[in-house]
Amino acid sequence: MATEPDEYIQINSALSLKPSLGPIPADQMFPWAVIVLGNIFVVKSLLGLSWIITILSIGWGIATWWILTGSDGGRFLSKFHAPPYWAYGCAQYWSPLENLSGLPPNGKPSKHVKQGRIKRKKRWRRRHIQS
Repeated sequence: MATEPDEYIQINSALSLKPSLGPIPADQMFPWAVIVLGNIFVVKSLLGLSWIITILSIGWGIATWWILTGSDGGRFLSKFHAPPYWAYGCAQYWSPLENLSGLPPNGKPSKHVKQGRIKRKKRWRRRHIQS
């Protein structure tokens, strides 16, 4: 037993490792076997395509499965999220159920709505006409 709190017990670092066969994680072996057998059956047997296409489809299936279910899948998939486009606006609230004509209670769109439309049109013209 340790007599002082500064003394730590040595822990085997291999206990925290996941089992693998070289670079291939052990939890991927069964799904990869299913992907290989399924591709051989569908691509080679049913469709009658060449072995090159069969091997390419196997590689594509395995790579897709590994990226989606692997331990670092978020590292690859997070690159494909587009940043949000934030737009600020100002409009008066009115219930469309009270007035079924589609316009606000005073019968015409608010001044802010008109200005927003004009600004959007000008922005669109600047982007598309000058390009």
